[in-house]
Amino acid sequence: GGSELSSQVSEYSKQVQASIAEKVSGLTEEEKKKVMFLFTYSDATMTTSSKGFFGQSWCDLTGCINVGAEIEALGSASINMEQVYEWDPEVIIITNFTSAQPEDLYNNTIGSDDWSTVNAVKNKRVYKMPMGWYRSYTPGVDTAVTLQWVAKMVYPELFDDVDIHQAAKDYFQNYYRITLTEDQINNMFNPPREASAY
Repeated sequence: GGSELSSQVSEYSKQVQASIAEKVSGLTEEEKKKVMFLFTYSDATMTTSSKGFFGQSWCDLTGCINVGAEIEALGSASINMEQVYEWDPEVIIITNFTSAQPEDLYNNTIGSDDWSTVNAVKNKRVYKMPMGWYRSYTPGVDTAVTLQWVAKMVYPELFDDVDIHQAAKDYFQNYYRITLTEDQINNMFNPPREASAY
């Protein structure tokens, strides 16, 4: 029944968490990547994950540093480019609560912001979160897959053995008896701009 499934899923999530924790446990403070979550972004507003928001949990579970952790607020926190320059994140993860895409930062297409000097942008390390059952930034049924995705995006060399498309495929097959097509998987990991409106 449902409760049996949820305990299996939760068991699998625990295994994933444990295996990620083990891989990142050897990182020194210097090696930990500075990550910024771009929660919403338009020409009118830019928000990130404060210490009391999901971005913090993703960072805690994958051994990286949430640059927004210094903001004590609950939920998302408004920031501006000055703050971004000061933090100079090495990786930027854009959620599905905004239509912004990595190329918007690479090409400075939103407002008059200039991202070109930001570490993550210079090194093309801006990623859009996958879109599974729901916007994956919020913990949910696809958390185990999202976790592997975050870990792999931030530390590709540590997680080079993780095939994230295969992980998603196996996960939905094993737990939900759903066979995802290649198209569905590609859409999940390359969510279109419109996905933010759902």
